[in-house]
Amino acid sequence: MKRTLSLLIGTAAAVILGAINAAAENVSPDTRKAVETSDGVTFSVASDVLSASQFKEDTKITVSLSETEGDECPVKLVLNYWDANTDLNNGIGAPASVEAEATEYKDGNAVFDYDTITAALGDTDLSMVYSIDVLATGETVTCKGFEATDVYSAAEMAENDILRTTWVHVRKPKETDNWGQSASIGVDQFDTSTMTDKTWVIAQFESELPDDTFTNAVELILQSTDDTVSPKAKNGTVWGKVSPVLFNNHYAMFLYEDMVDAYGTEDMSCVTVVYVGDTGNGKIKCTDLYALRCKTLFTEEPEEESSEAVTEESSQEESTAESTVETDTSADAAAVEENSNDSHADEKTTTKKNIVFIIIGIVAGIVIAGIVVYIILGKKSKEAYDISKHRFIKK
Repeated sequence: MKRTLSLLIGTAAAVILGAINAAAENVSPDTRKAVETSDGVTFSVASDVLSASQFKEDTKITVSLSETEGDECPVKLVLNYWDANTDLNNGIGAPASVEAEATEYKDGNAVFDYDTITAALGDTDLSMVYSIDVLATGETVTCKGFEATDVYSAAEMAENDILRTTWVHVRKPKETDNWGQSASIGVDQFDTSTMTDKTWVIAQFESELPDDTFTNAVELILQSTDDTVSPKAKNGTVWGKVSPVLFNNHYAMFLYEDMVDAYGTEDMSCVTVVYVGDTGNGKIKCTDLYALRCKTLFTEEPEEESSEAVTEESSQEESTAESTVETDTSADAAAVEENSNDSHADEKTTTKKNIVFIIIGIVAGIVIAGIVVYIILGKKSKEAYDISKHRFIKK
Protein backbone atom coordinates (compact mmCIF):
# COMPACT_ATOMS: atom_id res chain seq x y z
CA MET A 1 0.00 0.00 0.00
CA LYS A 2 2.84 2.41 0.89
CA ARG A 3 4.43 1.66 -2.50
CA THR A 4 1.13 2.46 -4.27
CA LEU A 5 0.79 5.75 -2.39
CA SER A 6 4.37 6.72 -3.26
CA LEU A 7 3.73 6.01 -6.95
CA LEU A 8 0.61 8.19 -6.91
CA ILE A 9 2.46 11.11 -5.32
CA GLY A 10 5.41 10.70 -7.71
CA THR A 11 3.11 10.67 -10.73
CA ALA A 12 1.34 13.79 -9.48
CA ALA A 13 4.62 15.65 -9.06
CA ALA A 14 5.80 14.64 -12.53
CA VAL A 15 2.57 15.82 -14.18
CA ILE A 16 2.65 19.16 -12.34
CA LEU A 17 6.28 19.84 -13.28
CA GLY A 18 5.57 18.82 -16.87
CA ALA A 19 2.65 21.23 -17.05
CA ILE A 20 4.77 24.10 -15.74
CA ASN A 21 7.68 23.37 -18.09
CA ALA A 22 5.28 23.13 -21.06
CA ALA A 23 4.63 26.87 -20.68
CA ALA A 24 8.26 27.65 -21.68
CA GLU A 25 8.92 28.25 -25.40
CA ASN A 26 11.92 26.54 -27.01
CA VAL A 27 13.16 27.19 -30.56
CA SER A 28 15.23 24.62 -32.48
CA PRO A 29 16.10 25.76 -36.04
CA ASP A 30 16.81 23.14 -38.69
CA THR A 31 20.60 22.66 -38.92
CA ARG A 32 20.68 20.31 -41.91
CA LYS A 33 22.23 23.05 -44.06
CA ALA A 34 25.11 23.61 -41.64
CA VAL A 35 28.54 23.37 -43.26
CA GLU A 36 31.82 21.90 -42.09
CA THR A 37 34.46 24.55 -41.47
CA SER A 38 37.41 25.42 -39.30
CA ASP A 39 37.52 29.20 -39.68
CA GLY A 40 34.08 30.32 -40.84
CA VAL A 41 30.38 30.22 -40.09
CA THR A 42 29.07 26.67 -39.76
CA PHE A 43 25.45 27.68 -39.17
CA SER A 44 23.37 30.86 -39.26
CA VAL A 45 19.83 31.60 -38.08
CA ALA A 46 17.93 34.71 -39.22
CA SER A 47 15.63 36.77 -37.01
CA ASP A 48 12.47 35.52 -38.69
CA VAL A 49 13.27 32.08 -37.21
CA LEU A 50 14.82 33.21 -33.91
CA SER A 51 15.03 36.84 -32.86
CA ALA A 52 17.38 37.99 -30.09
CA SER A 53 14.50 40.09 -28.73
CA GLN A 54 12.82 36.80 -27.82
CA PHE A 55 15.49 36.15 -25.20
CA LYS A 56 14.62 36.23 -21.48
CA GLU A 57 16.92 36.36 -18.46
CA ASP A 58 16.81 32.55 -18.22
CA THR A 59 17.36 31.95 -21.93
CA LYS A 60 20.20 29.65 -22.93
CA ILE A 61 21.45 28.72 -26.39
CA THR A 62 22.95 25.25 -26.76
CA VAL A 63 25.03 24.49 -29.86
CA SER A 64 25.72 20.80 -30.48
CA LEU A 65 28.78 20.06 -32.58
CA SER A 66 30.20 17.16 -34.52
CA GLU A 67 32.93 15.10 -32.87
CA THR A 68 35.57 17.41 -31.42
CA GLU A 69 38.90 17.07 -29.67
CA GLY A 70 39.97 18.69 -26.43
CA ASP A 71 38.11 20.55 -23.70
CA GLU A 72 38.31 24.02 -25.22
CA CYS A 73 35.18 25.30 -26.97
CA PRO A 74 35.85 25.48 -30.74
CA VAL A 75 33.03 27.93 -31.57
CA LYS A 76 31.75 31.38 -30.71
CA LEU A 77 28.32 32.93 -31.11
CA VAL A 78 28.27 35.93 -33.46
CA LEU A 79 25.43 38.45 -33.11
CA ASN A 80 24.89 40.51 -36.27
CA TYR A 81 23.02 43.77 -35.67
CA TRP A 82 22.32 47.18 -37.11
CA ASP A 83 24.52 49.82 -35.51
CA ALA A 84 22.40 52.98 -35.43
CA ASN A 85 25.40 55.24 -34.75
CA THR A 86 24.60 58.57 -36.38
CA ASP A 87 28.27 59.12 -37.18
CA LEU A 88 28.16 56.28 -39.72
CA ASN A 89 27.06 56.62 -43.36
CA ASN A 90 25.58 60.10 -43.12
CA GLY A 91 23.53 59.17 -40.05
CA ILE A 92 22.15 55.92 -41.44
CA GLY A 93 24.32 53.55 -39.40
CA ALA A 94 25.82 50.29 -40.61
CA PRO A 95 25.79 46.51 -40.14
CA ALA A 96 27.98 45.36 -37.24
CA SER A 97 28.66 42.24 -35.20
CA VAL A 98 29.96 41.10 -31.79
CA GLU A 99 31.21 37.75 -30.53
CA ALA A 100 30.08 35.91 -27.38
CA GLU A 101 32.12 33.20 -25.66
CA ALA A 102 30.49 30.00 -24.41
CA THR A 103 29.81 29.89 -20.67
CA GLU A 104 29.98 26.09 -20.66
CA TYR A 105 31.39 23.43 -22.97
CA LYS A 106 31.13 19.69 -22.46
CA ASP A 107 30.78 16.62 -24.68
CA GLY A 108 30.53 18.72 -27.85
CA ASN A 109 27.80 21.02 -26.47
CA ALA A 110 28.51 24.76 -26.17
CA VAL A 111 26.15 26.77 -23.95
CA PHE A 112 25.69 30.55 -24.20
CA ASP A 113 23.57 32.32 -21.57
CA TYR A 114 21.62 35.58 -21.58
CA ASP A 115 24.14 37.53 -19.50
CA THR A 116 27.02 36.66 -21.84
CA ILE A 117 25.02 37.66 -24.93
CA THR A 118 23.79 40.99 -23.53
CA ALA A 119 27.27 41.81 -22.19
CA ALA A 120 28.71 41.33 -25.69
CA LEU A 121 26.07 43.63 -27.21
CA GLY A 122 26.58 46.34 -24.60
CA ASP A 123 24.09 49.18 -25.13
CA THR A 124 22.73 47.71 -28.35
CA ASP A 125 19.07 46.74 -28.04
CA LEU A 126 18.28 43.07 -28.70
CA SER A 127 15.65 44.10 -31.26
CA MET A 128 18.42 45.39 -33.57
CA VAL A 129 19.99 41.92 -33.99
CA TYR A 130 19.07 40.51 -37.40
CA SER A 131 20.92 37.17 -37.42
CA ILE A 132 23.00 34.85 -35.21
CA ASP A 133 25.99 32.83 -36.48
CA VAL A 134 27.93 29.90 -35.08
CA LEU A 135 31.56 30.66 -35.88
CA ALA A 136 34.30 28.00 -35.89
CA THR A 137 37.53 29.26 -34.31
CA GLY A 138 40.20 26.80 -35.49
CA GLU A 139 38.99 23.24 -35.14
CA THR A 140 37.01 21.71 -37.99
CA VAL A 141 33.40 21.35 -36.82
CA THR A 142 29.84 21.11 -38.07
CA CYS A 143 26.83 22.45 -36.17
CA LYS A 144 24.57 19.44 -35.56
CA GLY A 145 22.03 21.13 -33.30
CA PHE A 146 20.94 24.60 -32.19
CA GLU A 147 18.37 25.20 -29.44
CA ALA A 148 17.26 28.34 -27.62
CA THR A 149 15.38 27.46 -24.44
CA ASP A 150 12.92 29.57 -22.45
CA VAL A 151 12.31 32.36 -24.95
CA TYR A 152 9.29 34.57 -25.64
CA SER A 153 6.71 32.95 -27.91
CA ALA A 154 5.19 34.77 -30.89
CA ALA A 155 2.03 35.31 -28.85
CA GLU A 156 4.01 36.89 -26.00
CA MET A 157 5.94 39.11 -28.41
CA ALA A 158 2.73 40.33 -30.03
CA GLU A 159 1.05 40.86 -26.67
CA ASN A 160 3.96 42.80 -25.17
CA ASP A 161 4.90 44.79 -28.31
CA ILE A 162 8.36 43.24 -28.46
CA LEU A 163 9.97 44.33 -31.75
CA ARG A 164 12.46 42.57 -34.03
CA THR A 165 14.58 43.39 -37.08
CA THR A 166 13.89 41.68 -40.40
CA TRP A 167 16.82 41.09 -42.72
CA VAL A 168 16.56 40.01 -46.36
CA HIS A 169 19.66 38.95 -48.28
CA VAL A 170 18.48 39.35 -51.88
CA ARG A 171 18.54 36.01 -53.70
CA LYS A 172 19.17 37.16 -57.25
CA PRO A 173 19.93 40.90 -57.38
CA LYS A 174 20.13 42.57 -60.78
CA GLU A 175 22.38 45.39 -61.84
CA THR A 176 20.04 48.04 -63.22
CA ASP A 177 19.94 51.59 -64.46
CA ASN A 178 17.40 53.77 -66.26
CA TRP A 179 14.64 53.23 -63.63
CA GLY A 180 14.89 49.44 -63.41
CA GLN A 181 14.19 47.25 -60.38
CA SER A 182 17.29 45.61 -58.90
CA ALA A 183 15.61 43.64 -56.08
CA SER A 184 12.16 42.06 -55.86
CA ILE A 185 11.13 41.05 -52.31
CA GLY A 186 7.90 39.18 -51.63
CA VAL A 187 5.82 39.14 -48.45
CA ASP A 188 7.26 35.73 -47.58
CA GLN A 189 10.57 37.51 -46.96
CA PHE A 190 9.35 40.88 -45.72
CA ASP A 191 5.74 41.41 -44.65
CA THR A 192 5.14 45.17 -44.78
CA SER A 193 2.14 44.84 -42.44
CA THR A 194 4.63 44.19 -39.60
CA MET A 195 5.99 47.75 -39.83
CA THR A 196 5.31 50.27 -37.07
CA ASP A 197 5.86 53.99 -36.66
CA LYS A 198 9.27 53.05 -35.18
CA THR A 199 10.35 51.15 -38.30
CA TRP A 200 13.19 52.18 -40.60
CA VAL A 201 13.86 50.35 -43.86
CA ILE A 202 17.42 50.43 -45.14
CA ALA A 203 18.55 49.28 -48.58
CA GLN A 204 22.16 48.22 -49.07
CA PHE A 205 23.44 48.36 -52.61
CA GLU A 206 26.51 48.51 -54.84
CA SER A 207 27.06 51.49 -57.10
CA GLU A 208 29.75 53.37 -59.00
CA LEU A 209 28.85 56.71 -57.45
CA PRO A 210 31.63 58.56 -55.57
CA ASP A 211 31.86 58.38 -51.78
CA ASP A 212 30.88 62.03 -51.34
CA THR A 213 27.88 61.83 -53.69
CA PHE A 214 24.91 64.13 -53.27
CA THR A 215 22.91 62.15 -55.81
CA ASN A 216 20.19 59.74 -54.70
CA ALA A 217 20.67 56.42 -56.48
CA VAL A 218 17.73 54.30 -55.28
CA GLU A 219 14.03 54.32 -54.50
CA LEU A 220 11.70 51.94 -52.67
CA ILE A 221 8.50 50.80 -54.39
CA LEU A 222 5.46 49.29 -52.63
CA GLN A 223 3.30 47.37 -55.09
CA SER A 224 -0.12 45.82 -54.78
CA THR A 225 -2.06 44.23 -57.63
CA ASP A 226 -5.27 43.51 -55.75
CA ASP A 227 -5.64 46.36 -53.28
CA THR A 228 -8.90 46.95 -51.45
CA VAL A 229 -7.84 49.53 -48.84
CA SER A 230 -5.59 52.21 -50.36
CA PRO A 231 -7.28 55.36 -51.73
CA LYS A 232 -4.49 55.47 -54.31
CA ALA A 233 -5.49 52.12 -55.83
CA LYS A 234 -6.45 52.21 -59.51
CA ASN A 235 -8.22 49.05 -60.62
CA GLY A 236 -6.79 47.40 -57.51
CA THR A 237 -3.20 48.39 -58.35
CA VAL A 238 -0.88 50.58 -56.28
CA TRP A 239 2.66 51.58 -57.25
CA GLY A 240 3.92 53.64 -54.31
CA LYS A 241 7.37 55.16 -54.88
CA VAL A 242 9.34 56.26 -51.80
CA SER A 243 12.46 58.44 -51.73
CA PRO A 244 15.09 57.97 -49.01
CA VAL A 245 15.45 60.48 -46.20
CA LEU A 246 19.18 59.69 -45.88
CA PHE A 247 21.55 58.12 -48.39
CA ASN A 248 25.11 57.74 -49.65
CA ASN A 249 26.67 55.60 -52.38
CA HIS A 250 25.93 52.27 -50.58
CA TYR A 251 22.99 52.79 -48.20
CA ALA A 252 19.58 54.46 -48.29
CA MET A 253 17.18 54.91 -45.37
CA PHE A 254 13.39 55.08 -45.80
CA LEU A 255 11.00 56.24 -43.06
CA TYR A 256 7.68 54.63 -42.21
CA GLU A 257 5.69 57.86 -42.55
CA ASP A 258 7.04 58.39 -46.08
CA MET A 259 5.99 54.85 -47.01
CA VAL A 260 2.50 55.51 -45.62
CA ASP A 261 2.25 58.70 -47.70
CA ALA A 262 3.41 56.92 -50.84
CA TYR A 263 1.08 53.96 -50.41
CA GLY A 264 -1.88 55.98 -49.18
CA THR A 265 -2.68 54.16 -45.93
CA GLU A 266 -1.08 52.61 -42.85
CA ASP A 267 -2.81 49.35 -43.73
CA MET A 268 -0.24 47.64 -45.94
CA SER A 269 -1.72 44.16 -45.71
CA CYS A 270 -2.40 44.21 -49.46
CA VAL A 271 1.21 44.91 -50.47
CA THR A 272 2.49 41.94 -52.46
CA VAL A 273 6.00 42.99 -53.52
CA VAL A 274 8.64 45.49 -52.37
CA TYR A 275 11.08 46.65 -55.05
CA VAL A 276 14.39 48.47 -54.76
CA GLY A 277 15.01 50.31 -58.01
CA ASP A 278 17.43 52.83 -59.43
CA THR A 279 16.55 56.47 -60.06
CA GLY A 280 18.28 56.83 -63.41
CA ASN A 281 21.39 58.38 -61.83
CA GLY A 282 23.68 55.38 -62.26
CA LYS A 283 23.92 51.61 -62.07
CA ILE A 284 23.03 49.88 -58.79
CA LYS A 285 22.76 46.34 -57.43
CA CYS A 286 20.72 45.91 -54.24
CA THR A 287 22.15 43.11 -52.07
CA ASP A 288 20.33 43.47 -48.73
CA LEU A 289 17.28 45.01 -47.10
CA TYR A 290 16.94 45.70 -43.36
CA ALA A 291 13.60 46.54 -41.72
CA LEU A 292 14.39 47.70 -38.20
CA ARG A 293 11.99 47.36 -35.25
CA CYS A 294 9.06 45.51 -36.75
CA LYS A 295 6.23 43.94 -34.76
CA THR A 296 5.41 40.25 -34.57
CA LEU A 297 2.12 39.08 -36.04
CA PHE A 298 0.30 36.28 -34.27
CA THR A 299 -2.84 34.41 -35.17
CA GLU A 300 -4.63 31.66 -33.28
CA GLU A 301 -6.03 30.05 -36.43
CA PRO A 302 -4.31 26.66 -35.86
CA GLU A 303 -5.84 26.45 -32.38
CA GLU A 304 -9.28 27.33 -33.71
CA GLU A 305 -8.99 24.61 -36.37
CA SER A 306 -7.99 22.15 -33.68
CA SER A 307 -11.06 23.06 -31.62
CA GLU A 308 -13.32 22.59 -34.64
CA ALA A 309 -11.75 19.19 -35.31
CA VAL A 310 -12.40 18.13 -31.72
CA THR A 311 -16.00 19.35 -31.96
CA GLU A 312 -16.57 17.42 -35.21
CA GLU A 313 -15.02 14.29 -33.77
CA SER A 314 -17.11 14.49 -30.61
CA SER A 315 -20.32 14.82 -32.66
CA GLN A 316 -19.56 11.47 -34.30
CA GLU A 317 -19.04 9.54 -31.04
CA GLU A 318 -21.37 6.57 -30.61
CA SER A 319 -21.43 6.81 -26.83
CA THR A 320 -24.23 9.16 -25.73
CA ALA A 321 -22.58 10.04 -22.44
CA GLU A 322 -19.17 10.80 -23.98
CA SER A 323 -20.74 12.70 -26.88
CA THR A 324 -22.75 14.85 -24.47
CA VAL A 325 -19.72 15.69 -22.36
CA GLU A 326 -17.52 16.55 -25.35
CA THR A 327 -20.23 18.60 -27.06
CA ASP A 328 -20.86 20.59 -23.88
CA THR A 329 -17.16 21.20 -23.51
CA SER A 330 -16.85 22.38 -27.13
CA ALA A 331 -19.90 24.61 -26.72
CA ASP A 332 -18.46 26.15 -23.56
CA ALA A 333 -15.10 26.72 -25.29
CA ALA A 334 -16.86 28.36 -28.24
CA ALA A 335 -18.85 30.59 -25.88
CA VAL A 336 -15.72 31.66 -24.05
CA GLU A 337 -13.96 32.33 -27.35
CA GLU A 338 -16.87 34.40 -28.66
CA ASN A 339 -17.09 36.50 -25.51
CA SER A 340 -13.36 37.28 -25.43
CA ASN A 341 -12.68 38.52 -28.95
CA ASP A 342 -11.79 41.97 -27.60
CA SER A 343 -8.91 40.67 -25.46
CA HIS A 344 -7.11 37.82 -27.22
CA ALA A 345 -3.77 38.64 -25.67
CA ASP A 346 -5.08 38.56 -22.07
CA GLU A 347 -7.00 35.38 -22.81
CA LYS A 348 -3.86 33.62 -24.07
CA THR A 349 -1.95 34.32 -20.85
CA THR A 350 -4.92 33.42 -18.65
CA THR A 351 -5.56 30.21 -20.58
CA LYS A 352 -2.00 29.02 -20.02
CA LYS A 353 -2.36 29.61 -16.29
CA ASN A 354 -5.78 27.95 -16.16
CA ILE A 355 -4.47 24.85 -17.92
CA VAL A 356 -1.73 24.47 -15.34
CA PHE A 357 -4.20 24.98 -12.45
CA ILE A 358 -6.67 22.50 -13.96
CA ILE A 359 -3.96 19.87 -14.32
CA ILE A 360 -2.80 20.50 -10.76
CA GLY A 361 -6.40 20.20 -9.53
CA ILE A 362 -6.96 16.93 -11.36
CA VAL A 363 -3.73 15.43 -10.09
CA ALA A 364 -4.45 16.61 -6.57
CA GLY A 365 -7.86 14.90 -6.77
CA ILE A 366 -6.19 11.68 -7.87
CA VAL A 367 -3.77 11.85 -4.96
CA ILE A 368 -6.56 12.52 -2.44
CA ALA A 369 -8.61 9.63 -3.85
CA GLY A 370 -5.56 7.40 -3.57
CA ILE A 371 -5.04 8.38 0.05
CA VAL A 372 -8.70 7.69 0.88
CA VAL A 373 -8.50 4.25 -0.73
CA TYR A 374 -5.26 3.59 1.15
CA ILE A 375 -6.91 4.46 4.49
CA ILE A 376 -10.00 2.34 3.79
CA LEU A 377 -8.01 -0.69 2.69
CA GLY A 378 -5.65 -0.25 5.62
CA LYS A 379 -8.58 -0.21 8.01
CA LYS A 380 -10.16 -3.29 6.41
CA SER A 381 -6.88 -5.21 6.64
CA LYS A 382 -7.13 -4.97 10.43
CA GLU A 383 -10.58 -6.67 10.53
CA ALA A 384 -11.93 -10.16 9.78
CA TYR A 385 -15.43 -11.32 8.88
CA ASP A 386 -17.15 -13.49 11.56
CA ILE A 387 -19.53 -15.87 9.77
CA SER A 388 -21.46 -16.73 12.94
CA LYS A 389 -22.02 -13.08 13.85
CA HIS A 390 -22.40 -11.91 10.23
CA ARG A 391 -20.16 -8.86 10.71
CA PHE A 392 -16.53 -7.66 10.74
CA ILE A 393 -14.62 -7.98 14.01
CA LYS A 394 -11.13 -6.76 14.92
CA LYS A 395 -8.37 -9.30 14.49
